[in-house]
Amino acid sequence: MAGDEEERARMKIKIAVISDIHLSSGAALGRRGDIAEILLTRTVHRLNRYIRPDVTLVPGDVIDDASSPDALQHLQRVRAVLDLLNSPSIVIPGNHDGALERFYRHFEKPLEHVDINGFRFVWFADCDEPDFNARRSDADLARMNRIRAGHEGPIIALQHVPVLPPGTASCPYGYTNAEAVLDAMNRNGIGLAISGHFHTGLDPVRVNGVQVTAAPALSESPFSFLEIDIDGGSLHVRRHHLRMPDNLGLIDCHVHTQFAYCRENTSMPRAMALAKDFGLEACIFTEHSGQLYLDEETYWRGEFLKEGLEYGQGRDNRMDQYFAAAAEAGCPAGCVGLEADCDFRGRPMLRNQERSRAAFVLGAVHVLPELQKPEPSPARVADEFMAQLEQFVKGGIDSLAHPFRVFQRHRIEVPPWIFAPVVKLLKLHNVAAEVSFHCNDPSPEFFRLCIDAGVKLTFGSDTHNLYQVGEFTPHLDLLRGAGFDGNPRDVLLQPKGPLV
Repeated sequence: MAGDEEERARMKIKIAVISDIHLSSGAALGRRGDIAEILLTRTVHRLNRYIRPDVTLVPGDVIDDASSPDALQHLQRVRAVLDLLNSPSIVIPGNHDGALERFYRHFEKPLEHVDINGFRFVWFADCDEPDFNARRSDADLARMNRIRAGHEGPIIALQHVPVLPPGTASCPYGYTNAEAVLDAMNRNGIGLAISGHFHTGLDPVRVNGVQVTAAPALSESPFSFLEIDIDGGSLHVRRHHLRMPDNLGLIDCHVHTQFAYCRENTSMPRAMALAKDFGLEACIFTEHSGQLYLDEETYWRGEFLKEGLEYGQGRDNRMDQYFAAAAEAGCPAGCVGLEADCDFRGRPMLRNQERSRAAFVLGAVHVLPELQKPEPSPARVADEFMAQLEQFVKGGIDSLAHPFRVFQRHRIEVPPWIFAPVVKLLKLHNVAAEVSFHCNDPSPEFFRLCIDAGVKLTFGSDTHNLYQVGEFTPHLDLLRGAGFDGNPRDVLLQPKGPLV
């Protein structure tokens, strides 16, 4: 038995919990079902890239109204996003999701129990009771008595309603037969019960020997989900928020629009609305200058980079339409900018008349001549980058977009020696450096050097899909990793024009 206890003490698991998505066609009762698909997509991508759970639990209310005409479509849309998860998932219905059989025509029905990392997960779809409570059936109580058979490790129960007597621990909801449920959990060593339903969420509380917790509603601001880490006998629960802290006044300085050839679902009105939903002061549109000057085929061929603005083919100037669309969308003057491509001679792909119209200009090095070769030389790539950048920062850009992404996209290691001269150039020409995680893993060391030298920073999502607007949790983490623990506004560039 001592050996079993030692083994359990070494057991670890990371669990993500996404609850009460309430996807719907409109917002009601504080639930943002109208943006639930975006919220869920943002959560899934954050889980996949940064949190990497061993399992993701979804304890119900994935849609808001099972009787609505578009309920089946809503179930299918939630399933499509959850299918993007890199982790295994367990999805169960809540009281808003309708009949169990219909629900599991759209989601994979879990086995009676699921074993992951030595932990056993057992799920329950319990009967609804008045006042949004629940009751566990006699058959499921008997199943709780069988679930321990053949398993020596921890057991975790998943259900929609928190396993509490109604009105316990500030939660108004619970089980009308909570005493019997908790007794069965105690007898069978089911030490943790995870739920949703209580939209405020419930931090872990011990009730009759069982740890009970509930995830907050993803559909209600600040749009939260849980990360649960179990390491031996310790339990740590962290709430992650999709909405940025209001007091920071963050600005997304890199958002693409319906004019981008590389867009997925972006549009100016929706991006501005989401910026507010996600707690931003504003978002700045920065459409690719090359994509506004040239037709799509010509732009993607990239031959224009040899001659820059003098390139005579594929002209399809949409600049006037771009600025007109921003005005029609009610975009403040300070929020209309451009992302200027850099040609092979280090010149911004931007005419003076457009530069004067843009309140903010990002400069981006997307391509280098050496990178067009089958086997580029890393040393020549670095030399070309520095040569282009030396000219580029003189060309009137406000911030250097994703500074070293051109290396990473071609799987070339960024040489550490390059950081200091880049910082020196940015400082000399009063150009900020963008913190960006889009197709990019920025170096905290580079940004530490920027902060130490007084080079301002900008935060950019490089939004091509609406779920990305203002996704700045990794940006804030990077500042901390760079040794900065003050107010981000102290190191961020403040745009020149009015933002409202």
